Amino acid sequence: MDLTYKKFEDKDSYGIMINDWVVQSCHKPILTAPEIDDLSEELGIRIPEMIFGNSFLVIKHIKSGFSYSLRASDALKLVKKGMGYVNEIKVPASELWEKTRLAKNPDIKVINPFDWTFSTPYAGSPVMLDFKKTHFSIDYAKLQVLEPLLFFDKNTLFEDDLGDNGCSSLTYKIRVMNTGIFILMRFFLRVDGVLFRIWDTRFYVDFNSETLIRERTTREETYESIKSDLSMLNNSDYVLGLMDPIPDTIKNEIIDFSSF
Repeated sequence: MDLTYKKFEDKDSYGIMINDWVVQSCHKPILTAPEIDDLSEELGIRIPEMIFGNSFLVIKHIKSGFSYSLRASDALKLVKKGMGYVNEIKVPASELWEKTRLAKNPDIKVINPFDWTFSTPYAGSPVMLDFKKTHFSIDYAKLQVLEPLLFFDKNTLFEDDLGDNGCSSLTYKIRVMNTGIFILMRFFLRVDGVLFRIWDTRFYVDFNSETLIRERTTREETYESIKSDLSMLNNSDYVLGLMDPIPDTIKNEIIDFSSF
């Protein structure tokens, strides 16, 4: 298969156009105070301390019009909230944390309780085409074959230290090779003394089969079972290696572009 590609770059964005695909990764500064207030009011929750709400990753399939983006605001829309919501994850300082966050943003009127860990099942924002369940999975053996990287980037969409009680973050990495595009979006949660949680969403565009496979996995372990090396507890790759997927939580989906 003959491949043609062209990289592009401007002040905030990096990307590549390769055959029928366009990839753009945008790095914008942390939101300003007015932007934070507006987004908090829109979402009905107090948002993470470090939120890069104008940053994003988007991939587009030119022939079909399909696009897929990763954005902090879309992810936070899926954080659980509401008058009937009760968060089962508690730490001794959680009540103080809530009062401190409210004191920092006294003008934000949030009535409903919400998940203070910002756990989100977000798997991206598709446009034009929908994923279908599939028995196919990402070929990780193929991804382990060394080949030139035509494009690579990584970025943080949001992060919060949970009032010094741990860490909550949403990040992505992307790499483009001659054979396809691979993306890992990861929600990582560490609540000190309580638990670790990793929700991964992996995407793979196979240029040969002209398909996009999305794979979602869920991992969760107690804090005690993971804390063997305290210096590595913010390293999600290290923590991932100590965790197994929760049974029946792996979800594989596919989009076929071969007809376009």
